Order: sequence, then C-alpha cells, then structure tokens
Amino acid sequence: MKKNLFFFTAIVLSGALLISSCKHDPGPDPNQEQIDQMKTVTDSIIANTHVPGIVALVVDHKKEINWLYAAGLSDIPAKAPMNANYTFRVGSNTKTFVGTVLLQLVNEGKIQLNDRLSKYYPDYPKSDSITITMLCNMTSGIFNYTDAEEWVAQANDDPFRVWTPKELVDLGMSKDFYFQPGTGWTYSNTNTFIIGMIIEKITGHTLQSEIENRIIKPLQLTNTGFITSGPDLPGLHGRGYYSGEYVENEDMTEAFDLSWAWAAGSVYSTPRELQKYVETLVWGGFLPDSLQHRRLNDMINIAEGIDYGLCLARRGTFYGHNGGMPGFTSSMYHSNERDCTVIIYFNCDIEAPEPIVPDMLLVRFLNILYGLNP
Repeated sequence: MKKNLFFFTAIVLSGALLISSCKHDPGPDPNQEQIDQMKTVTDSIIANTHVPGIVALVVDHKKEINWLYAAGLSDIPAKAPMNANYTFRVGSNTKTFVGTVLLQLVNEGKIQLNDRLSKYYPDYPKSDSITITMLCNMTSGIFNYTDAEEWVAQANDDPFRVWTPKELVDLGMSKDFYFQPGTGWTYSNTNTFIIGMIIEKITGHTLQSEIENRIIKPLQLTNTGFITSGPDLPGLHGRGYYSGEYVENEDMTEAFDLSWAWAAGSVYSTPRELQKYVETLVWGGFLPDSLQHRRLNDMINIAEGIDYGLCLARRGTFYGHNGGMPGFTSSMYHSNERDCTVIIYFNCDIEAPEPIVPDMLLVRFLNILYGLNP
C-alpha cells in the first residue's frame, strides 16, 4: 500500500538552519468521477429497493483509490445510519477460511486432495467415489442439507436449536445425490461441513481453533471470529433484516443459533479486516506458490463469467466468494492483476420476488472502474 509522504526540506545557508515546507494544490482527484459514480449506484439501491443499508469498500492500489462508504440505515426503527466499521455476518465467505485450513493441511502432508471420503467416513454412501477435491469444488453431488424440507421446518419451529455438524451431514447424506460424484456441479453446504469434520478429525482440534490459529491470529484480525453456536453477533454492529422475502422490519440479527451455519457460514468480520484477509488469500500468503497456483487455476465454469474451485470463486481476474444468510449478504473479491479489492455487504437478505445481492453491485463497480465486466 502506498502512504502519503510529507517532505520537509532543511537547508543550511550561511550557518543558519532554514526550514521550508512546500505546499501546492494537488489538483482535482482523477478518481473522483468514478467514486461519485459508485456512490450514486449505491445510493440508488437504498432509494429504490428494500435494502436498508450498504457498506462498500473499494481499494485499487494502482489507481490509489481507497474508498469506504456507508449508505442507508443500520437500524430501521431507530433510524440509525449505517456504520462502515460495524461487524457483520459474512455467510459463505466462511468457506474460503475452511478451504484455506484444509489446503494448509495438504501442504503439511496430513491429507491429499485425491483422498477418498471413505478414508475418513467410510459409512457414508458413495464415499469410495468422492474425493476431497469434489467436496471443495462442489462436484460431489451431495445433497444440500439447508434445502431439506425437514430442516427448514425444524429451523423455523426452533430457531435456537443447537445442531451438531454430524446431524446436518447425516441429513444431507440421507437424501438422493444430485448426480454421480464428479459428473456435475451443485452448490451444497454439506460439502463444507464434511471438510470441517475432516479437519477436526485430522488435527484433533476444533475447526474454530484451527481457523483462529492459522488465519485470524496471524493476520491480527481483532474483529473477526468463527462462531460455533449461539445467536450473538459479537462486536459493535447494526441490525440485519429479512430472511429471503421482504417482511417489514423483520429483524434477523440474532434470531437463530449459528450452529446450523458452522463451516458453511458462521464467520463474522468487518470490511477492513476482510480486505486484509482476502488480499492475503489471493496473493498467496497462506500457501506455498505451487499450491496457491493450483487453487487459483483449478477451476470449473459454473455460469457465464463465474468459475468455482477449491473453496474459492473467480469472476474474471477477481477471486473470492460471496455469502448470504438471514439478515446479511456480502461479496468479497480481490484481483492481483488489478491490485484491487472490493468488499460489499447489505444488512439484509432479499431473494424474492427477485434477488437483490451485493454481487450485482460488484459488477456495476467493476464496470465503472474498468469499463468491462470482472
């Protein structure tokens, strides 16, 4: 990162020390027009949709843009403004944390990506056909437990129930596979739960402690954490609203126990700390070069302009993930080529009648900055 430097010139003339400070008008910021456009697009979402609040962070080191913007409300009844420093639930961005720990264990020789699930959980169906890679890149065909009707019913009836990872994996495994392992792609939270269980089996430690000791503490992320259970959102935070459909003032901030999300989505953080994390994630600070190269390039195309790999998504030159859960949705991406990071979160989850998600704003930002899609 570049820092502003102020130079003071000391000049010795005739034995006298004269100090002069040079001041000049730097002129207009060449990035201001783009920043104004991003602000306008952000404000338009607040003005024209049910999204209560947005925080957007754009840091382009080449352009020297360092823009952190909060719009709308963090608390609707209190009419409190959004705060860019609040903690929020990052949802499925958590999967990149879990994948990073797994790949570090690969580097340490404790597991291999071509290992079969049967090596760790032989009693699960099709375990001889499922590799660790398939769990990471969502090609296992395993059913997504959050799509199970009985889970939805129980979660609604008892939102503070504490779920064990095995309960939810067993539920996902009790359903028919979407396809034969390795023959298709479908996003499934069950995959990442299994990875979390394998990490705990290999290390003898909780997934929470592995994420804290391998990622959070080394990066000194003091406002980031992994929640095992409980409804609380730690740190100074606003409110999160709605659970798929717009229901006026429906507050979902602490309306459920986080055990259901665990390895699939229970991390909380702030925009600045996610910036630090995703820049390290994509630059390669967690893994050796060879393994990092594989992570950035071993990808499957899942939609136009979107690829998915080892617990990591790619949009053009931007790598990261997105996340969604009741009350919060977010996007987290970094491009080494652009030397640019974008973090966006909405304090809501609106999927119906049409989804309104941070990735839509991400695409608009990248079009403003670079004149093309990611």
